[in-house]
Amino acid sequence: MRVTRGERDGVAILRLEGEFDSFETELVREAFEACLQQGRHRVVLDLSALSFANSTTIAYFITAQKRAKALGGKVVLAAAGDFIRKTLKTLGLDQVFAFMGSVDEAVAALKAG
Repeated sequence: MRVTRGERDGVAILRLEGEFDSFETELVREAFEACLQQGRHRVVLDLSALSFANSTTIAYFITAQKRAKALGGKVVLAAAGDFIRKTLKTLGLDQVFAFMGSVDEAVAALKAG
């Protein structure tokens, strides 16, 4: 379980790797809050290397979206594998988040507004 941060064109990119349960959700929260504190309110969650996320982690995605929106930003999910994408769609989160096929698409979408 690891969260790494990058940035492209003023958009923060958080790459989640591995399996995230209740304990690892704190890693996501810390990285996301650091983005907000540094004025990065447009954030891509790169899910390409995420193999599992429990309900606590998924609930935090919603919290992150609300936090970003309150600051005039947005969270976009990118490159989710089949299992994660299906899980999020089953929960109806495709109505809450923009899902992009790649990080490049997600960055472009956030830059476009």
